[in-house]
Amino acid sequence: MFWMLPILTPKPMFVRLIADGSPYFGAAGLVEFAHISQDTDHTFAGTKEAAVGIAAHYYTHRTFWINHPDAFNVQAVPVPIDAVQGQMRAPLTLDEARASIVLAALSGGKYDIGDDLPTLGSEPERLALVTNRDLLQMAKLGHASKPLDFMTYRPEDEQPSIFLLHEDERQSMLAVFNWTEQPRSHAFTFAALDLPSGHAYHLYDALNEDQPLALNGETIRLENQSAHSVKLIKIIDESKPGAAPMITFEAPIGVKVREDVVFSVKAAEDGVPALAYHWDFGDGITADGSSQNHTFTLAGTYKVRLVAEGVDGIPAEKTFSIIVDGLQEIGPPRRYIEPMN
Repeated sequence: MFWMLPILTPKPMFVRLIADGSPYFGAAGLVEFAHISQDTDHTFAGTKEAAVGIAAHYYTHRTFWINHPDAFNVQAVPVPIDAVQGQMRAPLTLDEARASIVLAALSGGKYDIGDDLPTLGSEPERLALVTNRDLLQMAKLGHASKPLDFMTYRPEDEQPSIFLLHEDERQSMLAVFNWTEQPRSHAFTFAALDLPSGHAYHLYDALNEDQPLALNGETIRLENQSAHSVKLIKIIDESKPGAAPMITFEAPIGVKVREDVVFSVKAAEDGVPALAYHWDFGDGITADGSSQNHTFTLAGTYKVRLVAEGVDGIPAEKTFSIIVDGLQEIGPPRRYIEPMN
């Protein structure tokens, strides 16, 4: 099945083609997005089942299409309009809600919420998951995490449960799921995580306000992780200083009034990744994105400011001037005529 999704922007409307249930590789090259998991059903069993498809398709992301898992759920229970008629479900525990949203962030693709936003505010711990800085950064970065135990998971786990995302040379995210009904323990060496030995690493619990975690020499240990849960560990290599993205931009030096001007920017592929770009055109108009069209309506010299958010939390900033020449043409006055019904 293929879905055509219209995207409404100030520019002319265009269409994104999404594969949903189609033969996967028959759709390669034809679609922008491909659905890689079953539909959300607001249960931990559904999250566990979705993880299999997300792990199996990590390598297809931005190779054949953008991976599209279904929406995550963090509310304890679905609102009545979203509940399946006649089906009673146990409330989603906070640990199970964390597993749902972390799994979506690991996909690197679509990051959609499947909850009722007007009522989510009554559950502050769950709302905090939606605004979690580390999860949002993973979603903005848009890179798929690699399942480390894709072919080597333990029989008791039944499926891959360990995912790693190298956000840049300094920062990595390690997600460890417990899909089972019993507590589980794990130990990871830095070598097994493809991280250099002998560096000064600091660990943080990304789901608990970046609380520091103890490090046992060159080994990360998780003891008795509870059932139906996930641990998301931020690993910072303090041997490497934080840095801003290295960016280059294209913009004209001078333009005419009412001229459609294109501003574009990109970050160096071998540097710190940029998460988002923010433009201030100096005439009261701001915009976000790597490419923007803008029109100046009055002559003058404007200072354009560009800010690029970086993975290391250090932004790159550029300020430059653009000269706008010419006059705004004003047509002759016209009498207002009330439109006829």
